[in-house]
Amino acid sequence: MSDTFSFSRLGKLINKQFFENARLYAFSTLAIVGLLAISFAFWFEMAGPNYNEDGTYMMFFLGLFLGGGVFAAMSFNMLGNRDKGIYWLTLPATHLEKLVCTILFTTVAFTIIYCLSFFLVKSVTIMLLTEYIKSNPGSSYVKANNLGNEGSLVMRYFMCAFIAIQAFYILGSVYFSRYAFVITSVVTAALIFSFAYYVHLLEDILPDNSSWNLVSLREYNENREDGYRLYSISPAITSFLKYLLQFAWAPIFWFITWVRLREKEI
Repeated sequence: MSDTFSFSRLGKLINKQFFENARLYAFSTLAIVGLLAISFAFWFEMAGPNYNEDGTYMMFFLGLFLGGGVFAAMSFNMLGNRDKGIYWLTLPATHLEKLVCTILFTTVAFTIIYCLSFFLVKSVTIMLLTEYIKSNPGSSYVKANNLGNEGSLVMRYFMCAFIAIQAFYILGSVYFSRYAFVITSVVTAALIFSFAYYVHLLEDILPDNSSWNLVSLREYNENREDGYRLYSISPAITSFLKYLLQFAWAPIFWFITWVRLREKEI
């Protein structure tokens, strides 16, 4: 078998993956719809009499991150079983093709199915809520504030973070053959805590008359005409770092996963 990437082989692998796991995907979709229905039923009961749409989007992102993490952590669970792992590793496809296939199902397909399920359940809930409000004049439904460009920017940041976390859980499923979701979650929490700790430590080291925001340092001085001295990275580098922090994490994690898969032995 050639080690070069083949779209024809990838298509056959996707087809094989889908039909071998069709029942799992069907039941997973039903589980997503069921859990969303329960969540919206709980919101329906507890959020009244003034139902705020903002709460539904908090539910959206909470379910997206939790469900996506669980699903991604199951990506390579077959490697924890000797027979299944050997069968998977010896499939006539390159590791890159297997990784791309996994990403398509765990990230792309999951996100599409989750979004469709969420807005389907939400539409039914809002329809029932509208009828409920008609018969209960004291109740109301408040739509989310239209934040325009700012809202789109927040949505983009959340989606970039979701894809990066998905990629990290896929990586964790390769490194941790058992309890991948739990161990990867602990590692993620430890990394976040370490980052917050060192940021706090840096703030303690800096003088009291200064403030910083990762790309600039502002030192206040009453004797200066403008009141402060600013040290900052150039706008071009700042823009590059901004896009790097948004979009580079997932490709980095996918690359490490690919390298790990090439080295994987059972």
